[in-house]
Amino acid sequence: MTTSLIKKLTPILLLLIQPTIASPLSEGALKLIQTGNEINSPSVVMSGQRLLLKGMFKFNDLDAAYESSKQVRAGNRLMGYSPQITAANKILATLLKQGYDPAIYDSALYLLDGNNGFVQDKLMALNLLEESVRMHANPQSAFVAAVIRNESLVPVLKDKRHIDELITFATLNRVKGAAQYQTQYIDNRNGHLQVKNWRNWIVSQ
Repeated sequence: MTTSLIKKLTPILLLLIQPTIASPLSEGALKLIQTGNEINSPSVVMSGQRLLLKGMFKFNDLDAAYESSKQVRAGNRLMGYSPQITAANKILATLLKQGYDPAIYDSALYLLDGNNGFVQDKLMALNLLEESVRMHANPQSAFVAAVIRNESLVPVLKDKRHIDELITFATLNRVKGAAQYQTQYIDNRNGHLQVKNWRNWIVSQ
């Protein structure tokens, strides 16, 4: 890794020392929902869901809005709610416009896999991931972006310097699977990945 790259990444790495914590409101709401599901109490689940909606609409709490989108997407058996993909994606789209990083990352994965109401579009996914890196210094996004560029058959995307910067950033931040991928597929160029589901592949690292 070059000295200039270290200098370039140092301010970002210092920012990443600070932990990312969900808002107290959304955390409290999720605890209520989890507890309600565990004890089969619709009233407790409803209290948690109402708290998320209050945070979303009254306080413009982006964490609450994001968690609401996940709740709507998943549905809830206890409450008799079926998954509402379209509604969840509308919330996600609003969060995207506000530059909310978890929404950017999630949307990129949906675009990579072409599911949950998203048409597969790897180039758009790559653009979102690199926006996540540029605007929020997200090392997980850097890892996935590096993999997409390295695995691409399009020559213009296989910018070695850019790939090296992305994977180095991910490795320095100890993203699971980044160091192994760098050694096997970038440094030694040992074959190619065959990823059928990107979200599952990332979880498996």
